[in-house]
Amino acid sequence: MRRSLFLLAVALLPGCGRKLPPEAPLLVLPARVEPIRIAQEGGDVVLRFPYPSVTNSGSTLTNLTKVTVTREIQSIREGQRVPPPPADAAQRERDEKSFRARAETIAELSTRDLDAATVGADLVVRDPLIPLYREKRIGRVLLRYGVTATRDKKRVSELSPIVSIVPRVPPDRPLHVVPAVEENRVCLDWWPPAAMLDGVAPFVVAGYAIYRRDAAEEEFDDQPIGVSIGATTYVDMTARPDRAYVYTVRAAPVADLPLILGPAADPVAVSTKDVFPPAAPEGLLILAESGGTRLVWNPSLAPDLAFYRVYRTDGGAPTRLADDLKDPLFFDAGAFGRTYGVTAVDKAGNESAPGTAK
Repeated sequence: MRRSLFLLAVALLPGCGRKLPPEAPLLVLPARVEPIRIAQEGGDVVLRFPYPSVTNSGSTLTNLTKVTVTREIQSIREGQRVPPPPADAAQRERDEKSFRARAETIAELSTRDLDAATVGADLVVRDPLIPLYREKRIGRVLLRYGVTATRDKKRVSELSPIVSIVPRVPPDRPLHVVPAVEENRVCLDWWPPAAMLDGVAPFVVAGYAIYRRDAAEEEFDDQPIGVSIGATTYVDMTARPDRAYVYTVRAAPVADLPLILGPAADPVAVSTKDVFPPAAPEGLLILAESGGTRLVWNPSLAPDLAFYRVYRTDGGAPTRLADDLKDPLFFDAGAFGRTYGVTAVDKAGNESAPGTAK
């Protein structure tokens, strides 16, 4: 009995050297292209997405041959908004299948085209809306877009997340943007557009988007630094001193997302070089003591204070007595009954008006 059980157990063990069925090798594809950012800028729908650089296994992507952008047009009721994305995986799968069946290719970027479309780490693709303008379909269609990347000839990535927009007629460009540089901020004023982009007046503006870039950069970021609702002014509190900036403004007909923006106003260059002196020191006291005169004053509250200077007047032009003082006090030995002034100097070398005793 024991021998029979032993033989049965041996028979059930996997045989040494037995070959298992071969597994299919992992197909190395470009990773899914995401995220896709979409907006309308003037007469174009603009798509921005990362340059494909990795595979679906996380390794560096080589042999990228093209990037394909497809678009589906759906008729909608006038005034209808972009619907929310599908809530669950099954619904997303059905939505993607429907999109693939109806979408058409609007851009196929070869390696040469990819170089021209690259801005920083992103690819930027523009879809002109002129045909829809001519057909008077603006505001009555929903545009849906998807992106794929291809490695070698036929190794195509998964479809990107589908992004949608309802294009509308935007306002024309804002006019006469005027900057005013103040300490620690830049103030912008502008005139509203004269009409909508198609020439229809009066214009309709829900708000304005403000953009800023460094003067050395070629492109504005796709995200505004701020918005202005109900006013043609904006104060940029994030501007840093001693920088060269360029600003522009775009008008939006609605406050919905994705952004619907008119053409950009003429860009304006701004220098935030620090030319603003600190406030004059306050509370100067002149105290006569044995051996001389002691000066004390309130500390300056300037965030970029570097030091103080002390001046004395002996009936003629003021004479500088002290420089590079870090503390708000000074002793003038052997001097009595003179007139004094104290100034504050910031890190940029701007000197305040003199603070004097009252």
